[in-house]
Amino acid sequence: MKSFNEYISAAAIITTVVAVEFIFHNSWLTSGLIIAAASLCIWSKYRSHEALEEQTKTRKIVEKGMNEASRVIANLGKEGERQFSVLDEENELTKAILRVDADMKRFNEEEQKRNWRIEGLAKFSELLRSHDKNVEQLSEDIITNLVRYISGNQGGLFVHKNDEMGEYLELTACYAYDKVRIREKRIEIGQGQIGQCYLEKETVYLLDVPEDYVTITSGLGQSTARNVVLVPLKLNETVYGIIELASFNAFPAYRIKFLEQLGENIASVFASMRNNDHTTHLLQEAQTLTTELQSREEEMRQNMEELSATQEEMSRKQSELDGIVGGINSTMGLIELNTSGKIVHSNTIISEILEYSESELRLRTYNDIIGMEDTNRDFLREICSCQKDTKHYQTRSKTGKPKWLSVSFSPIQDNAGETSKILGLVRDITSRKLKDLEFEKLSLVADNTNNAVIISDKNGLIEYVNKGFTDMTGYKEYEVVGRKPGSFLQGIDTNKDTISRIREGLLREESVYEEILNYKKTGESYWISMAINPVFDKDGNIDKFISIQADITDTKKQALDYQYKLNAISKSNAIVEFDVEGRMIDVNENFLKIVGYTRDEVIGNHHEMFVSRDEKSSSAYLDFWRKLKKGEVLSDEFLRIRKDGEEVHLKGIYNPIFDINGKPYKIVKFVTDITQQKILKFEKRKQEVELANQMEAINKTIATAEFDLDGHLRKTNEIFDGITGIDLTVNNKIHYSDIIPPSELLKPQTELMWTNLKDGKFFSGEFKLKDVNGKELWLVGTFNPINDISGKPYKVMMYAQFTTQEKEKQKDLVGIVNAMKSTTPVMELHPDGTFKNGNTLFMEFFGYNRIELRRKPFHEFVDGGTPAIIKGIIKEIKQNNFLEREFTFINSDGEKKDFQISYSAIYDLEDKLSKIVTILIERSKVIKSDHHERY
Repeated sequence: MKSFNEYISAAAIITTVVAVEFIFHNSWLTSGLIIAAASLCIWSKYRSHEALEEQTKTRKIVEKGMNEASRVIANLGKEGERQFSVLDEENELTKAILRVDADMKRFNEEEQKRNWRIEGLAKFSELLRSHDKNVEQLSEDIITNLVRYISGNQGGLFVHKNDEMGEYLELTACYAYDKVRIREKRIEIGQGQIGQCYLEKETVYLLDVPEDYVTITSGLGQSTARNVVLVPLKLNETVYGIIELASFNAFPAYRIKFLEQLGENIASVFASMRNNDHTTHLLQEAQTLTTELQSREEEMRQNMEELSATQEEMSRKQSELDGIVGGINSTMGLIELNTSGKIVHSNTIISEILEYSESELRLRTYNDIIGMEDTNRDFLREICSCQKDTKHYQTRSKTGKPKWLSVSFSPIQDNAGETSKILGLVRDITSRKLKDLEFEKLSLVADNTNNAVIISDKNGLIEYVNKGFTDMTGYKEYEVVGRKPGSFLQGIDTNKDTISRIREGLLREESVYEEILNYKKTGESYWISMAINPVFDKDGNIDKFISIQADITDTKKQALDYQYKLNAISKSNAIVEFDVEGRMIDVNENFLKIVGYTRDEVIGNHHEMFVSRDEKSSSAYLDFWRKLKKGEVLSDEFLRIRKDGEEVHLKGIYNPIFDINGKPYKIVKFVTDITQQKILKFEKRKQEVELANQMEAINKTIATAEFDLDGHLRKTNEIFDGITGIDLTVNNKIHYSDIIPPSELLKPQTELMWTNLKDGKFFSGEFKLKDVNGKELWLVGTFNPINDISGKPYKVMMYAQFTTQEKEKQKDLVGIVNAMKSTTPVMELHPDGTFKNGNTLFMEFFGYNRIELRRKPFHEFVDGGTPAIIKGIIKEIKQNNFLEREFTFINSDGEKKDFQISYSAIYDLEDKLSKIVTILIERSKVIKSDHHERY
């Protein structure tokens, strides 16, 4: 006969097992009824085997045991210590209860982790999906919420960027001690842990990092975090940034997995933003090109007209400037003063006048030039603020010799309009001052003539002028003494060749007779006929020059009027002169540049050298010259041949010139080169055709739609009509709100998008429309405001690709992958056969965390495995891309399982092996399931 305790144990085990099953699937009340029924069975069995007098004693023990079992079962899976007073912890009932309790605790803990991860991914997905900010603002939102969500201490987000120095990682957001921190940090690729994490593209987890690793500390003296995790923002093996998080507590494996999944989502958004920025740039370039093409023809026409005049003006001004600078430096003393009045530069003439070396002059001031002490610095302030007219100053040289100087001061301003230095032009007029008495006598004679008389020294500096000069020019004597006549009498229209001839004659010490254009003090021009005669001393050396000038303005005006007109025409046109037979008698440089010949090659030759052989023998060409010979004016566009055989297009006129008898004696041709304009017109037309072809190609590949600024649909292409089923007619007015789902209409982003479009800002991303049957359609593209010639938006163009089918396929694929990952262990290997990643089922079986498995060789998972295993697998999978094998795996607890393994090769865009995906299919049942059946 079995003992009472044996019956109790057997019944309790059955009761517990059944009760646990009902706990999972039914209510606690049902479980209690089962326990009660089992107790009655035990009680009945007891009465049949034991004496009645023992019944009372044992009944209390049974009741106490059942109550204790009920209490323990009711708290299964909850926190708290399990203690048994009646039941032996070593019997099978206690062990079963403890195993069930441990399983339920583990299940609850995994459920909490899973819920935490799913909730976090959902939260950040919403944040990423709804963003319309720049990278910096989005980074700040991400890192702020992430540090708070993982209960971390601080964190930073580094974004991958490029500049002229190369690639680097920039800290775009930093959050620490519950505050957003503004910090600037640039990390080069490969620099430190963050730079290495970018290169390796793998999560880095640092335990007990050095105290100086974390540089942001609390103002309240709190400790710095010692646990740091670096997570790459990786999408399709491309890293877009790094998240760095620090915490006082260690990061468990499930939180690291959450950060890796979140990192992939963030990388997807950054990749989209980068693509959007690139698309924006391309669209802006296209719009700019369109505007430029419209205005380029007009600009080129104006440029061609202005080019000749501008080049001539620049050449003349440069020549004049070079002459002035060279003349000043060779004939006048030049000093530069700083704003404190100190001499900072001087030329050799100043050194010769004052008998100081250039280095000695840099120790002197403007007081040595003007020969007086400017005690209150009033004179210095005056020359710093405005130009000081030429005045005469008496000073002394280094040796004490008296010197008379004619000086003008001019302030030089910088880009900000502030005086940076003062320029002084100095003439030594000492000798002239000494000869004033002599000139007074000569002036008595000169004052009795109406002609202008100028007496200058051997260097050409005026020593005396008569009343006739002052009446003619408007200058007073004191205004011109010490100056060269040409420096103030000659102007912009004074002939440079005439000036050169005068200068060369004076240098040869010869008499000069010339006609020249001068300017009065008022700026009015006048013509003079002048004679300049040198005066020699008794030794035959040049002593001075005397110039007599007569006003011939009225005589020259008419002649120069015709001459300037002809010169102006010659500068802006190509001019050729022919005799009436067609032989060239004169050409200007513009024409020679066009045809590529020299003057000697064309003078005396016939015009036919510029036409083709066929045209030369044509009747039209002969008739052309017959008309010119009769005196007809011919104007048109003409095709001519250059010396190098290239064609050139000319536009102009053939104008006969008549003699005094009214008969043509020569023909003048005025033409301009319009070849470039012809080319530009051809290129413009070519670009217009290319643009039209590009638009046609776009309409054949993507959907386009045109809206007015109020959102009304104006025009669509066949792709848009075919997918949406919209029939747009003149009487069928369709608004943007009519073709989007109701849920999209309620979103504020829709109204914001149209507000931005009206302001000229484009919008890009994923959009939803609906077809005529109300079915939602997904598309990816842009809404682009189109500006008129004044730069204001007047319509909106949509360019998009419908991605509805891709969305549905993607959704199905994600479902299939998730289903596989939730039912089958999956492991990813690096191309060298080391561990790269694994799903939850894989990690649970092997009992490792992700940090422990990092780069773990494949053969270490296999019972009795060697490195030769994976070498053979890699070699074969590179040939076949897919492979199946059977292995016995061993986990961290020593438990073994037989698996059939499928190996799949994954290649990157460069067709290089990037990873190997292994799917593990269990070949035998877990022994643990048989264990439960025996009870």
